[in-house]
Amino acid sequence: MAKGYDRDRERKDRVSFFGKDLARRSKSKCEMCEAAGERLEVYEIPPIKEEPEIEKCIFICTSCKSVLDNIDKATENDVRFFNNTIWSEVDMVKAVSIAALRKLEGKHSWASDILDGAYIDEDMEGKVEEIEL
Repeated sequence: MAKGYDRDRERKDRVSFFGKDLARRSKSKCEMCEAAGERLEVYEIPPIKEEPEIEKCIFICTSCKSVLDNIDKATENDVRFFNNTIWSEVDMVKAVSIAALRKLEGKHSWASDILDGAYIDEDMEGKVEEIEL
């Protein structure tokens, strides 16, 4: 048990080192809802690989983490920020937004409208297909 705990702790420490770079990139705002002054954390985009990659991480608030972790249970008001994040210049924020909106298409008609207006190239499509929300 100690070896597994130590490996997990070491991995979490490596992920936490990304925080400084992600805070700089996000200007210390949530990369999803743009909330400032909130506690932000590094969120690894699923599926989570053994070796953490900063390119597969975003910096988000607790509320947005809860939404992403439970996207199927999110209310319409919980996910309205995807209207803006789908235009993000940060590839992983955009990819997560597209993946989430695709999951929400059957639940909210406006999700389809947003996706219809978005430009999704082959590179972005590949990133979206890797995401497991």
